[in-house]
Amino acid sequence: MRRIEAFIGQITAMSRLPASRRRLRRLAEIDTHDSGLAILMLLRRTGPLSVTDLARHLGVNQSTASRQVAPLEEDGFLTRTVHPSHRRIALLTLTEIGFAACERAQAVGRRDIAWAIKDWPAEDRATLGSLLERFGEAWAKGAASEGLAPGVPDTNPEGAGH
Repeated sequence: MRRIEAFIGQITAMSRLPASRRRLRRLAEIDTHDSGLAILMLLRRTGPLSVTDLARHLGVNQSTASRQVAPLEEDGFLTRTVHPSHRRIALLTLTEIGFAACERAQAVGRRDIAWAIKDWPAEDRATLGSLLERFGEAWAKGAASEGLAPGVPDTNPEGAGH
């Protein structure tokens, strides 16, 4: 159990390093702020969200979320659309530019993973994939039972946003 905890801690810590975030944005050619990329990836996973729901997912207040969204909208990464059943609610939706940025960021992540396990036998790589998928599904199920489902990463590699 401690090895799993240590691994998750290592991955989490590495992903939060400003240098790691800058590297990802540079390699994926995404000219935005740190939280901007996180917002794009969240919308890729969840599909359209209101600013209120986005703020809830990010754990920030609505005015902070609005400030973080503004440059993404100006740069064409996302747009606002009208909620189909609540005309007064605007939904933040990825544009093709935003979707493409997410695709490039995910491609960098896949290259990093491939590099890390390049010397592993194919069977070990397949086993790791299966075990991580199983772990992710169990984690999501447990989180959902605790009412935490909206913050749980989607295990669907295709994403829900497109």
